[in-house]
Amino acid sequence: MRSTQSIPVSAKKAALGIWALLLVVFAVLVILIAWSTSLYEERLVRQADQDASSELASQANSLRLAVERRLLLSESLQAFADIELMNGGNIDVSRFNAFAAHFVPAFPDVRNLSLYPNGIASYVYPLKGNEAMLGLDLFKHADPEVRDNARRTMKTKSVTLMGPLELAQGGLGLLTRQSIFVDGRFWGFSSVVLDVPALVNEGIQSSDTGVLELALRANGRLLLGDEETFEGDNLRETVKLPEGEWALVGKLKEGRLREIAGKVLTIRIFSLISVALILYLLYVQLTGKAKLDVKVRERTRELQQANETIEASNEELLAIEEELREQNRVLESKEQALRHMAYHDAVTGVYNRTYFNISLEEQTAAARRLGCKLALLYLDLDQFKLVNDTLGHMYGDMLLKEAAQRLQSVQGDQHPGLALFRIGGDEFTIILPNVEDPDEGKRLAEQVIELFRQPFHLKGAEYYLTASVGIALYPDQGEDAPTLIRHADKAMYAAKEAGKNRYKWYDGSAPAGADEQMELRSYLRKALSRGEFELHYQPQIQAGSGRLVGMEALLRWNHPKLGPVSPQRFIPLAEETGLIVEIGEWVLRVACTQNKAWQEAGFPELRMAVNLSARQFASSDVAASVRGVLEETGVDPRSLELEITENMAMKNENLPALEQLRDMGITLSIDDFGTQHSSLGYLKRLPISRIKIDRSFVSGIGKDDRDEAIIHAMMLVARRLNLSVVAEGVETEAQYDFLAEHDCDDIQGFLFYRPQPAELIRKVLLEHWKT
Repeated sequence: MRSTQSIPVSAKKAALGIWALLLVVFAVLVILIAWSTSLYEERLVRQADQDASSELASQANSLRLAVERRLLLSESLQAFADIELMNGGNIDVSRFNAFAAHFVPAFPDVRNLSLYPNGIASYVYPLKGNEAMLGLDLFKHADPEVRDNARRTMKTKSVTLMGPLELAQGGLGLLTRQSIFVDGRFWGFSSVVLDVPALVNEGIQSSDTGVLELALRANGRLLLGDEETFEGDNLRETVKLPEGEWALVGKLKEGRLREIAGKVLTIRIFSLISVALILYLLYVQLTGKAKLDVKVRERTRELQQANETIEASNEELLAIEEELREQNRVLESKEQALRHMAYHDAVTGVYNRTYFNISLEEQTAAARRLGCKLALLYLDLDQFKLVNDTLGHMYGDMLLKEAAQRLQSVQGDQHPGLALFRIGGDEFTIILPNVEDPDEGKRLAEQVIELFRQPFHLKGAEYYLTASVGIALYPDQGEDAPTLIRHADKAMYAAKEAGKNRYKWYDGSAPAGADEQMELRSYLRKALSRGEFELHYQPQIQAGSGRLVGMEALLRWNHPKLGPVSPQRFIPLAEETGLIVEIGEWVLRVACTQNKAWQEAGFPELRMAVNLSARQFASSDVAASVRGVLEETGVDPRSLELEITENMAMKNENLPALEQLRDMGITLSIDDFGTQHSSLGYLKRLPISRIKIDRSFVSGIGKDDRDEAIIHAMMLVARRLNLSVVAEGVETEAQYDFLAEHDCDDIQGFLFYRPQPAELIRKVLLEHWKT
């Protein structure tokens, strides 16, 4: 007979074992929470640093642009002197004062404009407060730095800068000086004196809403902020000027760091609450098994006691044994379910983050032991958040299930040992062991991206998702699991920043929507094949004569369900998806075909202006593509004008293509001149022959003296560079009169004509050539 005292002892041991297991599980979960939240905190800090770097670079660019726009005044002053000296040989004081009066009131930071014939100050505006300047000889100045600057300016024939320095009139100033030559002989200098505090206030945007505390120093002189900001490991940007550099330093605000710490603390608190709930459920499950074990022992003891007193039948014993076996099978099934829940994702059924961490540690250890490589693919579903937020979590989960099923299809004989994990949200990882050739990781990434070419069908509509994939190779790009994860994650974000729907290897560098927007994206993919696009044309009128000299082709989309869709809505989507390349080629072909049709109908040859997208430059041989369209339609290249943005023109990699287009006889124009960060010196080297004044400046005519001064300066620079000028967005007679008075070549805007389809433009052509 078994001792009855053994049961309480066994139960006590079982209870101690349960508490020991719970303690181990608690410790492991706490460590995982601490590790994952630390990674998340590092990620937030890294994002804050990236935001700070972007803000600092933007502030530096804004300050540089403010200085360069003031240098435009120096260019304009030199152009004024050149024109006056060519026309009459001398400069009249009243004409100089009238010219300067256009600019000084518009720019509060301009202290004065002056001309120095033979180095002697003879023309100064405003004269009041600057009387001491008259008669000042730069070549005989008491300050050797001033004399050296004058000789250097005359020798280099380019713009020079002095300062910041204390001005004789009081205050801190920056001097720009440029030499003037007539028929190759030195005539003198033009000079603009700028008030540095006002210039800095104009160039540096308010940092109240930003993430940085800023400080600015030039030539050892503090212009903004505190000297303490220059100490320590803070972010730095160099503001490069035509002569010299200014140092701009930014320090991350304490409030941003406190915000990150508070967010991480909140996550840790909720995570610990979740751990407590998990431990409670595990305790209930384990104690249930322990109670069942006690019950089994008690039943066995009762049977043993009964067997000593009575002789039970074999059938009863078999029934009891079968009952016990069934209960054991139930327990084993529950244990298997618990193990599956611990290592599998509840939504998709693939392995979860817990098993991913375990598996990656095991795989890296095995690769280290066997001396082989493995690849880790870290992928994120682009646009998933938009679908999830728009349609709800239920449809988001459905989409995740189908995405996981597509990803599981890459497993098999082609990739033995491959394992797929969902580690949270819309992020998945793939471990590819025993990699003999790094191209295996590349081919797998290409397979993954190809899986998402086909649309997802939800709620009776098609939704397109893409995948951004980061790849890191063990041990080349990470000798342990945490490093490999971090580097693959960085590579994935680099793929997103490069335009999404692509993969990136780790290379050592750190790199919204609504249902309507998703629907619009889906419609846009089919619009071209369904013939929903059409072109409208806006005439360009020659200022003064009123003669029609050209057209600009403008894209319009008429959707059968949505009606007319604004270009401001669908053009960015076309850029983002890459459809702009195919659409841009269609626009060019249709515009050329229409222009040829008008010529064959007997109308004079017109210049047709068509916009080129930056994606067209990046994705194909744009010069060959344009040449093919011209040959196909039979249009003379001289009747085609291609409009590009300042940013496209400034990229060195685009220069060969621009030169090829220019050599074909095509007119190249800058579409948004003055709105970006272009350099006047660089503008001289571009193969362009035309600039378009942006409507943002035209709308300020009669309202903002600064807009008028900038337009005036643009006109002078264009004349010196032999560039023609067209102004867009002209809507009033006052705007037209101002532009015509300042020698603008062509006018485009609602004052004359709105954009119209080809059949209505034919009537406009008939009106012009009947008269």
